[in-house]
Amino acid sequence: MALMVGVACMAPAAGHAGDAPARLSLTDVANAFEDAALRVNTLPATELARWTGPIYLAISDAPGMGNVAADVEASVRGLAAIARVPVMRVNGRDPRANFVVRPNAGAVAGRSPCRSSVDWTEDGRMLRAEIHLNLANPDRIQRCINHEAMHGFGFRAHAHAALSVLSYTYADQAQLTATDRIMLETLYDPRLRPGMATAAAAVVACHIIAEKLAAPAVQVATACLDRAPAPKRALAALGRPQPSGDAPKTPSLQPGYRDGGM
Repeated sequence: MALMVGVACMAPAAGHAGDAPARLSLTDVANAFEDAALRVNTLPATELARWTGPIYLAISDAPGMGNVAADVEASVRGLAAIARVPVMRVNGRDPRANFVVRPNAGAVAGRSPCRSSVDWTEDGRMLRAEIHLNLANPDRIQRCINHEAMHGFGFRAHAHAALSVLSYTYADQAQLTATDRIMLETLYDPRLRPGMATAAAAVVACHIIAEKLAAPAVQVATACLDRAPAPKRALAALGRPQPSGDAPKTPSLQPGYRDGGM
């Protein structure tokens, strides 16, 4: 029998001393949030999306997955602890499985990229995340796991300008950073609602981030006033909305990395 895990799980460790919250810029973190959470692929999203119910995590037992299964589960549970979303581990045949992790096809490092897809409803409820890991590139596997798991929690694009596991600019960043933690806490803050229009969500998110950074009022006024979704800065994530109430369909998987992947 699988065990329901609450929010007391250990979260992933931040990976860069220079990314301490006290050193972060409100504008930079708010821009990173918009780039990662309020975009889909390279286009502006129309609604905020996040999990509103339990995650049923299924990890493939395909060859090689036994070496990374513990890291995968730790990553998903750690993100879920920050987001305050319950996680239950299930087998791949369980019809409830909605967060599925399996190996990618191919056996050449860098030629079978890590990738993921997500499906969500028009009212912003995440339905399914599917992650494919490139097991042929073990030196990059931890970044692959954490990067794709963040996509699976509702970050449907990338925060390239920020020190983030979702950035290609900081391509060696394998662990969550303080910016990633703040973005995740913000996305799952009750003041933001699933399905919320992104223009309104950008303003609310900026004020939430300002609270977390203890930003002075003058900075808040400058950074948050009349904020709208950021220009096209993200590269590519994956997924599409589904009509509310529809059962999740098989995701159309797309590469999550450029130039052949990680």
